[in-house]
Amino acid sequence: MVVRVRSLLVSGPIVVPLNTGLTVRLSAGQVSGDLPDVEVADNAKVEKLRRQGVISVETVDESSDVSDDAASADQGAGEAESRRSRKRADAPPA
Repeated sequence: MVVRVRSLLVSGPIVVPLNTGLTVRLSAGQVSGDLPDVEVADNAKVEKLRRQGVISVETVDESSDVSDDAASADQGAGEAESRRSRKRADAPPA
């Protein structure tokens, strides 16, 4: 199963410790990428943050999200290309 962690803070970042020793840093209102559920299962620090109302952990339906992720990745790549193109066009000739 896949989960996402959402920051419920109005301002400021939050660092969420995962079971593997890695951490996820989230800005206010930001949602993490897909994480295996074992990263947050039986994690006392994650449970404490949930009880305090700082984060929410959401289960993701993997089958319906695949097309959304692919579409957003394609869209993001186009935006990055256009930014690069403008930078090159604005750069003075060498």
